[in-house]
Amino acid sequence: MDWLGRLSQDALYYHEGPAQPIPQEQPRYSYQMSIPAGIRKTGPWQVCLSGIVNTQAVNNQYYLDRQSSLSVFHQKLGLIITGANSKHQPELATFSEKLQGQVYYLPLSSRLQMGDERDRLSLAYNTFFTDLYVPTPSDHEMTFRFVIAGKGNPAEEAQLTLQLCLKAGEELETAAGKKIVLGAERLELGPEQLAGWIRHHGWRLKIDPTAKVVWPAYPYNPYAATPEKELEHAVGALSVPLRLKSEPGHFIRPDEQEIAFTLSTN
Repeated sequence: MDWLGRLSQDALYYHEGPAQPIPQEQPRYSYQMSIPAGIRKTGPWQVCLSGIVNTQAVNNQYYLDRQSSLSVFHQKLGLIITGANSKHQPELATFSEKLQGQVYYLPLSSRLQMGDERDRLSLAYNTFFTDLYVPTPSDHEMTFRFVIAGKGNPAEEAQLTLQLCLKAGEELETAAGKKIVLGAERLELGPEQLAGWIRHHGWRLKIDPTAKVVWPAYPYNPYAATPEKELEHAVGALSVPLRLKSEPGHFIRPDEQEIAFTLSTN
């Protein structure tokens, strides 16, 4: 009956018309939504920026927290950084801040500006603002950077996190000379063990000197209402601490910290 229904739909709605390549097959394209989210393809790179804000707690397992702001896909290497949303997992949010013992990880407001030379996503949190700049990439390399302005008293703790699509069974190499085959065993690599960059699955990511990587991190599964359990769904959580300090007489502190990344293909 399913097949009969599909055939009936084809017969009912089919009509002759011009055919064009889908956007993903074009060398370049971009689309900005009416809400602060958009996508851009440049050669083999596709970058998605999301500043969609939801601050309302909803007691529904399928209503996800809009906590991730950046996705990076490569035509040959696949998804490298995932912007997948989650639920009650601040450790996977793009930004998180701890105030009076409570962790906040959803942006309060946002703005997206897209242009041919550079895209800019601005996000506001309780104790800081951040601008994510993504300039036009080359065929083999793309860069992006977060410029952070402090606001008022700093949080007790705050960090930036990227969800890396690491592959179980494949090797992770670091600038410190470590080569590790990823498996089910928990792995935590600090700044000294990373030493500035990591290489995996055909790509190389230059990172902040203070970054650390935790593997495996299991994202939320809305159908089970719990984190994933299978290793194939795990991601690597790359985090960088925010170093914000109060300054008497300066409620807003522009350009207090910059966190830059360079992603290249091997």
